[in-house]
Amino acid sequence: MVFEKTLNDLVSGIRSHKRDTALFISQSIAEIKNELQSPDFFTKSNALQKLTFLQMMGYTMSWAAFAAVEVMSSPRFALKRVGYLAACQGLDQPENSPVVLLTTNLLQKELRGANVVNTTTGKGGENIYHAGLAINCLSNIATEDLGQALLTELLHMLNHPSPYIRKKALLCLYKVFLKYPQGLRLSYDKIKLCLEDPHPSVVSCAVNVITELAEKNPKNYLPLAPAFFKLLTSSANNWMLIKVVKLLGSLVPEEPRLARKLLEPLSGMVKSTHAKSLLYESVHAITLCLPYVKKADGSQPANIPNVVELCVETLRSFVSDSDQNLKYLGLVGFGSLLLSQPRVLHSHPECRGLILTCLSDEDVTIRTRALGLLKFMATKRNLVDLISQLLSHVEAASGEYRCQLVEEIIRMCSSNKYELVMDFSWYVDVLVILAGVRGIDNQGEMIAKQWMDVAWRVLPVRCYAVRRSLEILICRGPGVGGNIDDANESDRHFLPEVLPAAAWIVGEYSQLIPDGVDEEGLNTTFDASSKGPYHALIQALTAPTDAAGMNPLPCPTQAVFVQNAMKVFSAACQRNVETQNSHGMSVEKLVCSDEELHACVETLMKNLVIYAESTDPEVKERAFTSYQLLLSIGFPSSTSFATAAATASTCRGAAVTLTYLLTPEPMKPISAKAQKRLAAEGPPSPVSVRDLEKGVDWDVFWFAKEETPWFDKDGNVKGSVENISFTKQLSNSTSGEVKKEAVGTTEPIPAMQPFGDISSAVAEQVPFGNVSHMTSGASMGQAPSSSNQRVGDPFYLNSRPSPTNALFPSKGTGMEGGAVDATNAATTRFGVLTLDSGGESEEDSGMKQKKKKKKAKKIPKQRPGVAIADSDDEDDDHVPRTKRGSIGKGDRAKEFANLALVDLTTPLGEDDVMPRNEHYVVPDRPPVRPDAAHQKQKKRKKDKEKKKSSRKEKSPTAAVTGDLLGFDAMSFGAPAVAPAPLPAAAAPTPSSNPINSAFDDLLGLEMPPSVEAPAVIQADEAKARKAAKKTSKKAKKKSKQ
Repeated sequence: MVFEKTLNDLVSGIRSHKRDTALFISQSIAEIKNELQSPDFFTKSNALQKLTFLQMMGYTMSWAAFAAVEVMSSPRFALKRVGYLAACQGLDQPENSPVVLLTTNLLQKELRGANVVNTTTGKGGENIYHAGLAINCLSNIATEDLGQALLTELLHMLNHPSPYIRKKALLCLYKVFLKYPQGLRLSYDKIKLCLEDPHPSVVSCAVNVITELAEKNPKNYLPLAPAFFKLLTSSANNWMLIKVVKLLGSLVPEEPRLARKLLEPLSGMVKSTHAKSLLYESVHAITLCLPYVKKADGSQPANIPNVVELCVETLRSFVSDSDQNLKYLGLVGFGSLLLSQPRVLHSHPECRGLILTCLSDEDVTIRTRALGLLKFMATKRNLVDLISQLLSHVEAASGEYRCQLVEEIIRMCSSNKYELVMDFSWYVDVLVILAGVRGIDNQGEMIAKQWMDVAWRVLPVRCYAVRRSLEILICRGPGVGGNIDDANESDRHFLPEVLPAAAWIVGEYSQLIPDGVDEEGLNTTFDASSKGPYHALIQALTAPTDAAGMNPLPCPTQAVFVQNAMKVFSAACQRNVETQNSHGMSVEKLVCSDEELHACVETLMKNLVIYAESTDPEVKERAFTSYQLLLSIGFPSSTSFATAAATASTCRGAAVTLTYLLTPEPMKPISAKAQKRLAAEGPPSPVSVRDLEKGVDWDVFWFAKEETPWFDKDGNVKGSVENISFTKQLSNSTSGEVKKEAVGTTEPIPAMQPFGDISSAVAEQVPFGNVSHMTSGASMGQAPSSSNQRVGDPFYLNSRPSPTNALFPSKGTGMEGGAVDATNAATTRFGVLTLDSGGESEEDSGMKQKKKKKKAKKIPKQRPGVAIADSDDEDDDHVPRTKRGSIGKGDRAKEFANLALVDLTTPLGEDDVMPRNEHYVVPDRPPVRPDAAHQKQKKRKKDKEKKKSSRKEKSPTAAVTGDLLGFDAMSFGAPAVAPAPLPAAAAPTPSSNPINSAFDDLLGLEMPPSVEAPAVIQADEAKARKAAKKTSKKAKKKSKQ
């Protein structure tokens, strides 16, 4: 192809077609496909050059891998180089490409050709560079199979006279070891010899390879420490010294005695070198050695203070530098130094100022590194000032850096069991401030745990923690005006994870509420109807909007709210008792009036109904249990007709019972050691029921001694045990009147309706009813008159099946109705399951099989806004790739993990041999001794062959050679003349065929007899021989003349 585009033309065309670049590239790829089919290597090389350029723009070229292998086999070096480059770029997934197998022999040939010397020039320079291309390609497309096949050739390259080949082969071995880890054990001895190579570039490559290998398993390379120490003290190559210092630093944890020996040469290198990279690596290696420099008696060498001071000065110069990269390295170095010398910054105030300045840097990575150093600067004196400055940074920060600031503040304050915190009230305020910060949702659980832990462990701060928790819970309400403006909405924002912690603190330490609210300036009003702090708290904890509003709280939070609302109510009852016992005397602290207590009961009875309709089992159970507990104590389901005095009297009577059940005593913290000890002891030994009843005060359960439908006054079960069934539900009573035994009157109680919709429950406030007046067949949400409403509901299972509760029509009936099979309906409560055959008969269902659907060809997604021209080719090779199919992080980590498992400390075993490429030789079969049956069969076969041969001998011999139908016995009017046999070299002519002669006789044609044909041929051959002799004689005469 004379007019194909070159790489320059392709680049110029892409730049000129700015509007329709994708269309131009699509057309170019189509042209490239045609060029790759050409047998000319120059045309294929030009096409691969253009395709490699397009690959860098994001287009795949894996489909052209075979063409790249073809160009790799070209004898010209310029073309070969293009082929190797295309193979490296196109084979991005060599493990999944079958084309890689085709490169094995080619690469092996190139590597072996590096030792071949040209006979004409006496040099082998060209083959060296060919081998260099092969080594570069192998390092990019290495697989386990290629590593096994070419490991021997690569090790031979380590002995090549040219350092160019030796260093390339050495670096390529590392990529081979990643795919074939077992090869490291087989070639480790030869790699060690490369450290003594006379050429410094080969030694540098050996150091690089061993340094990378040592990061996976440093223990394998401890025997090389003397050789590397020699290089550290004798080499002048800075780039190699950087690798040597890193390797020796990684060996220190494996051999601590090496630390004291490295301090002196590393310190000298820090003082003498001017290379920033080597300077940092030397200081970093010193910081790794400092934790291991102690002697056997626990003392440190005398030069340790000077070495530490040298490191501090060097790192301070890095941090104060204007270069952001050096500043970052300085902060990283300080972090490594402070691990072994945590008090260094306290004696260097100038370094503290530099680190604090870095917190205001524009680069977020520098701010993050400086933030990690603050924990080494914090003390009891400067903690408050430091946290105050960090809180101002929290307001200005955003994103991940804000979350890191919050984590660092909590980590600094809670380190070593709050050893730096002197005022825990201040720390509670800090937690409250952090709880109102937006954009730190992941840190909400950490703040909640800290808040609960401080209130749990620190006794003096509990009262203040209750006060701040009460503020957070009450401020969520609409306030006295009932409206929420935008400013108030922003002030009321708190992390959702903090609300359960605040509710737990208020409920667990509810007896401290009077002490917490006994301060001026505290707003204890949830809304305009709030009667006091207790009522406001119960309103906040049982607000209907939290359960059924537009943005309800999470179900775990609702469960905590319901439980602690009962605890607050218990504390309110107890406080009312204390108020009444004062007999009109002045009470210094909070007073719980009868009106407030009445309002608390009314709010609980009203809102618990809504929470009992929750879909979460925990919320539903706690709300139902709390509601029934209030009913069993004697509170009416509706307090609208009861007076405040009567309600308060009931509350005072139940105060002891509620306190005993909900908050018998404050929860105490358990140390971590005690928890571990209890876990080690295992579960407690089983105890009897009498042992459990010993510590129970039954006097507080005065209401349990009354007679109920199930128990008498003595606690005995009414009726017989046989009447109780756990598998069969009794029929419900239809009576709508139940006697009020507790009051002594016989007033009709309206039948209880089911909860149904939450909105209707909120509007109508349907009560549960008294548990002591429920019949044995009634339950919480099921009244005697509501049994018909449950018919057909699949979530309530009745003991008697009804034919009207079928969810689907039976077979043979329509959806409008029809007779239902009563027999099948009575079989089970769940009905009978039937499976439709899908239109197939029972006979055909076993014979027919569904054909497998052909998978639709997945079309790669195109980039948005890019139009691709259609082509006749079915392959979508021109579609830009969205993600290169390279090795992911998980695969790379797996390779490193496999390489770390290689143990070089043990000698090679018998199985550790170098892989060899040998053809498999099939072993000869042992001779089989023939048996009697085999001999008989062989004899029969011979007899059959003899009979066939005898039959052939008896057949007539008059048939002419070539006579297929035996026309020799037939007469066609001419006498049959037996033709002479043809010579071996002559083929039978058409006239010798009897069929042809028969047709000739019928048509009256006369042909020469076939017997003369051989004679004519022999005469022609004789004439040709004579003519050849004459020409040869004439040629000889001319040559003599």
